[in-house]
Amino acid sequence: MNCVACESTNLIEGKILDESGGAKPRFKPLEVSMWKAVFGIGVQEVTVFACVHCGHLQMNVNFSDEDRQRYLEFEGQQPDLLERIESE
Repeated sequence: MNCVACESTNLIEGKILDESGGAKPRFKPLEVSMWKAVFGIGVQEVTVFACVHCGHLQMNVNFSDEDRQRYLEFEGQQPDLLERIESE
């Protein structure tokens, strides 16, 4: 993996820490309700890579295989939740 800012290969993998609550930072898609996110439903863990050369941070969302398959069903802009419900 290369740094997107300077193309360096000197990246260190890590996590972003939240000192206030101790919970791991997560990625929450807009379609996931806050209530589901509170209980950890529909959110994914985030891995961060820091460039030693320029200090740039890159974030990587760790999608599950199931989520990746579901999101890859669509090309272009993702339909909103109501459009998905109406199509089923």
